[in-house]
Amino acid sequence: MVFWRICSVKTFLILWGLSPRRSALSLPISPCEAVPKMHKFLLIATFLAALCIPAAAQNKLTVGTEAPGFSAAALDGTQFELASARGKVVLVTFWSTRCAICQSEIPKLNGLRARFVGKNVEFLALSMEPAGRIDQFLKKHRFDFRILSDSFDVVLKYADRDKAGNIEMGFPAYFLIDSQGKIAFKDSGWDHTADIETKINSLLSLQNTAAAQ
Repeated sequence: MVFWRICSVKTFLILWGLSPRRSALSLPISPCEAVPKMHKFLLIATFLAALCIPAAAQNKLTVGTEAPGFSAAALDGTQFELASARGKVVLVTFWSTRCAICQSEIPKLNGLRARFVGKNVEFLALSMEPAGRIDQFLKKHRFDFRILSDSFDVVLKYADRDKAGNIEMGFPAYFLIDSQGKIAFKDSGWDHTADIETKINSLLSLQNTAAAQ
């Protein structure tokens, strides 16, 4: 599993391709690699604000807790809002184009989605990367999930924190949300599609039972 631990401002700058010794607004940026300068600047500001939250207030999301709400633009031009998906089962997957494990899991995830076509399930793939980089990746790698780019703010809501308040998240990370908006399954790393499929079927069965009563 790819494990992101954002434990300092310096680590965050390196993660986003910025030099910790130079201003984000003066850094020369390669067109094929970079997020727009101001966008990076805003991401850094978001990260710094997150660090200001006391570590004691950062609880790990657990099964049965309410899934944090979010709204984001998808690559297909649509807008997704988690609150509007209430009543559906939603699989939220955090991934990266630079994550080798994520790439190896994509065909399995495509197969998973194909088995639920026409059913009350939403499949989302969220990346912290900009739309341009993801578009380049998708030219060579088909990914059938609804893809949301620039999702660092959502990562902050879903990632675990250690005792020091450091952000921890393994990639790919999976959060399965039930029709009531609560987390029904959470895991990360290799080969969880079978477990996810079993849980989705279980949640859909509960929905059907409730609807029949």
